Amino acid sequence: MRTRLKVTAAEAATLTTIGLFLGSVYRSELAGRIRCGVLGPDGQRAWRAERKRAITAVSSSRWAGAITRTVEDQYQLGMRSLTAQVTNPRAAISVLEPRCALRPGELAPVDHDDAGTKRPSRRQRGYRNKAERFVKTRRLAALRERLVTAERTLAAGCPSITVGGKRFWRNRNNLDAAELSEQQWREQWDSCRMFFTADGESGRTGGNETIRVDGDGHLRIKTPSDLVGELGSHVVIAAPVRFSFRGEEWAARVAARQAVRYDLSYDSIRGRWYIDASWTITPEPMCELAELRTTRVLGVDLNVDDLTCCILDASGNPIGRPTNIELPTVEMSASRRDGRVRAAITALLDHAQVAGCGAVVVENLGFADDNQERLACRQVGAWRRQLVKLLSV
Repeated sequence: MRTRLKVTAAEAATLTTIGLFLGSVYRSELAGRIRCGVLGPDGQRAWRAERKRAITAVSSSRWAGAITRTVEDQYQLGMRSLTAQVTNPRAAISVLEPRCALRPGELAPVDHDDAGTKRPSRRQRGYRNKAERFVKTRRLAALRERLVTAERTLAAGCPSITVGGKRFWRNRNNLDAAELSEQQWREQWDSCRMFFTADGESGRTGGNETIRVDGDGHLRIKTPSDLVGELGSHVVIAAPVRFSFRGEEWAARVAARQAVRYDLSYDSIRGRWYIDASWTITPEPMCELAELRTTRVLGVDLNVDDLTCCILDASGNPIGRPTNIELPTVEMSASRRDGRVRAAITALLDHAQVAGCGAVVVENLGFADDNQERLACRQVGAWRRQLVKLLSV
């Protein structure tokens, strides 16, 4: 949840001082973590314990825990992105290589197995002309070079991470194109590089001892050790904090001393401070299939351009007339098709809720394999997979 902080000029200056100081500590620790490279579980625990003791001396134990945890999460995210930079070129190379090896318009030879039987796989065909093949070979060479660099970086365990965003950093040398002055860019850059994150802790007052918002909305922030002499042990914001969305759930957690995480951020364009509250939600247990069979369900029949749904009683008998939900997706882009399918799912769920149905039952198309499904009805099969996937979320 997010809400705006109404702060005075003095309070805003204090928050900026704390955010910039913690941001410098965070960036220093992130650079040190990248230099360590890939660490095993024992190495990660040893590194975090060592750095937490060092950061505690300049901030506090709770700020140190939040910084080291965020640093490790950011490093692992960078490694996953680096892995994708290796996986995606490999997939592209595997597609380009066979076709570039053929002359324009040439068909690949028939593939046979060890027994001499022809394999039913699809035969590759060369590109249409020399010009297209030339462009594809250039693309293949560029991908191979990029893959070598990415593999070398991945093996070293040193992802490239820019706190604040590499794209925004590049705007520094293109201020005219970004329509920013140097001062505007600097303010936005500094605001993006602040660190103001505090994990919650169950059993503590308000669910968080570092950034605490009590039941009356009073915000109190623990000051890092190096700034205590200048700002005091805690910074208190006079204006109360109010969460409109899910405010009752947040108030219940605060009263029960359950963990709540808070993130502070500054929007330099609007000149506003914001606070985000978040926590882990424990999912409710799933209903048993036998229990769902005792209630009404909404049966869904999949067609090419619409979804037909009907309310069924516990015995499977229809109640009332079927309802059609239009789903026109012919000649649409992938993003528009996805939006149409999501809108249809929303309509299904709304119809099931109004009718008092306990579950949504989707037609089983009964295709034996993907090839048969593609031959029978590619579009309806794709819709069913997407429909079941989104409904399961």
